[in-house]
Amino acid sequence: MRWRVSSSAARMKKLIALIVLVLVTMLYVGYYQALDDGDIETILFIKKHPTFQMKFYNIHANDGEIRQVERLTEQERKWIIDYCRYRLGIDTDLKTQNDVEICRKK
Repeated sequence: MRWRVSSSAARMKKLIALIVLVLVTMLYVGYYQALDDGDIETILFIKKHPTFQMKFYNIHANDGEIRQVERLTEQERKWIIDYCRYRLGIDTDLKTQNDVEICRKK
């Protein structure tokens, strides 16, 4: 009987450790996809702030086009703000062209 109890306890500890590892990974690892020589490449990064959002969109990753702040849609604005905060650790309201330039870093 003791063998089953300790075996069960060991399995429970492993399960808890696995759950903690998955949660920490979800909170602190993110990715975005970039087009590189015709292939889609997934770029992993360590987030600067924890969030359950894992997939990010870097609008500057796939082309060399400089986005004009006044021409950004609300969705593009949100993508840039999220990318800038969680990938680069920069909080911005994205009000000026300089804000867009700061968030172009890879």
